[in-house]
Amino acid sequence: IYYKPLIMLQPRSIPATVLLFLALLPKGAMSFIVGPIITPRTTTRHSYHPNQSTRMFASTEQPPLTIREIKQELQDRKINYTDCFDKESLLQRLQQAKDGTVKSDAEDSHNDDATTATVETHVNSKQEPTTTADSSDQSTAQPPSSSSTPSSDNKNTIDETTMLQEIRSLRVRELREELARRNLRWGGMIEKEDLVQAVFQARKVALNFSATGVLTPGNVAELTGEQLEQELEQKPKLPLLLDAYATWCGPCQMMAPQLVEASQVLGDKVRVAKMDTDQNQAQASKLQVQGLPTLILFQNGKEVDRIEGALMKDQLIQWVESKL
Repeated sequence: IYYKPLIMLQPRSIPATVLLFLALLPKGAMSFIVGPIITPRTTTRHSYHPNQSTRMFASTEQPPLTIREIKQELQDRKINYTDCFDKESLLQRLQQAKDGTVKSDAEDSHNDDATTATVETHVNSKQEPTTTADSSDQSTAQPPSSSSTPSSDNKNTIDETTMLQEIRSLRVRELREELARRNLRWGGMIEKEDLVQAVFQARKVALNFSATGVLTPGNVAELTGEQLEQELEQKPKLPLLLDAYATWCGPCQMMAPQLVEASQVLGDKVRVAKMDTDQNQAQASKLQVQGLPTLILFQNGKEVDRIEGALMKDQLIQWVESKL
């Protein structure tokens, strides 16, 4: 009934017919037909925001740092990491640097002079005489008895005082390097005096085993030519096993971990050391080192036997024990 008048309309009335047809449609159907025609297309749905990529990856976790990146960041912060032997200790040192619990080498060297001067002033103030004897006291003074001569305990105390003063004169970086050479960790030592006491205790233990204090039981330490001479003159003279090597020598590098394991087994029975022949050419020539590596065993300061070439752990132990 609604569409019958539309058929009777003339062609010129087509626009009116369309309008009447649209008016008779339901509301939802009309918006479905007319909406796409009169509604402009927008591009906001596919628009690009400059910070879109930043927001997209803001919540993602950063990839873990490599050992090389950790060392580079520590170098940029001027933090020493010579006593860090694995990735975990390097990460711990980096976190300590970020927290400010570890001082950089620049700050330590800046404070070394002031600390050393304070310590020296404190030591000198203790050594100044407090009173002087009067002439009357001098006339009645008794001659010194035999008990007034310095004993061995007093001599040891003097030697320890001298060694402590020498250690305090070292810079923080030198103290850390010495602790690292002795395989002692110093990451938790913030103050210089803590490093001084650690080096002092390590030297006291080593002096009972080594003349120079460099060698320790169960470890391999590097000696200079002068230090080697002091070790050979030690009394009582413990056996000394010397590894004459060079950094460019392949068999030398292969034998290095075997020598460390052998020294741990030998313990306090034998002093184990190594010497770089390139850095100590005069001493190497004196010992007549021909091939590398050369293992020389000393007893009572004299050479007992030598072997040229790399040995494994068991071979080293068997050879040393057979000659002692």
